[in-house]
Amino acid sequence: MKKLIVISNDKISFSKKEVSADFNDTINIIEALSKKKYLNFISKKTQSKRLFKVKVKNKSIIKISQIKNLNLDNEKVFMISITPFNFLIFLIINYFHKKINGYVILRSDGFKEYHSKFGLFGKNLYYFFFKIILKKLKPIVVTRKLSNISRYKTLNIFPSEISNVWKKNLKKANLSKAKILYLGRIKKEKGIYSLLKLTENLSINYNLSIVGDGDKINFKNDKVKIFNQTSNLNKIIKFYDQNNIFILPSFTEGSPKVILESLSRLRPIIVFEEISHVKRGMRGIYVCKRNSQDLQKTIEYVLNNYKFIQSQMKKNLIPTKEQFQKDLIKIVK
Repeated sequence: MKKLIVISNDKISFSKKEVSADFNDTINIIEALSKKKYLNFISKKTQSKRLFKVKVKNKSIIKISQIKNLNLDNEKVFMISITPFNFLIFLIINYFHKKINGYVILRSDGFKEYHSKFGLFGKNLYYFFFKIILKKLKPIVVTRKLSNISRYKTLNIFPSEISNVWKKNLKKANLSKAKILYLGRIKKEKGIYSLLKLTENLSINYNLSIVGDGDKINFKNDKVKIFNQTSNLNKIIKFYDQNNIFILPSFTEGSPKVILESLSRLRPIIVFEEISHVKRGMRGIYVCKRNSQDLQKTIEYVLNNYKFIQSQMKKNLIPTKEQFQKDLIKIVK
């Protein structure tokens, strides 16, 4: 079994048979790679079990002090996203081993994300990381719409965590009022604070459910309810079923899994212009301007045309987790 060095910024917990992490898309990638590769991990290790887990027997943990002893002639690198931690590990590997082969998977637009967090300095810092890493590692991208990627030859993939469970026992939506759902990280770059400001000016009857972890929101509004993140699939599906519109207010996205989840449960989706590319030709996704007037207009259109929209959504060909993992394994030879 060939070995692969997995570099991840995520906090990862290890046991004899399991690997767990805070994000399911990270676990999805690890699960796929472990089917064909022996995985050597360089990551932010933690003793406590994380939210999402997968069984992985063929694995080991590499300490920074052991990097110089790696055999890069027989091992490739697989970097999960570009981050300061991952860049530092890359520099250490490059110091001891001039020949580095492997891949970096870009799951979101780091340029926009760093600009949203840190302004122009952040954008320039990410460009510095990006340029150096892509000199050695082949980029695997979830969309060609990522900033500055057009100049590179890329390996393209469509992430998915959709299994047959997502398409069973579909529930009828309650349309008595707008029941809006956001499921994801509670962070500035995810647009959650922007969304809260927009909903303050809505004149329609609505509820907004926010499910996720991250920042603590001190927001007094009886129409807004906040729930903790969960890894329980049945609970996640229930959140979609209890609401009638999913909203993704992010300023930057690559190929968000929540889009496919909401489409699978036949819940229409609203996104803003900054991430209009996530439509990918799928039916049931509506793009609106980032202002309260256009948001309300879009919500009202969806609710007034709900049955027709759902009939169109049934025509979508939604990629599956199984296909994503097969495609990733083919890429990482």
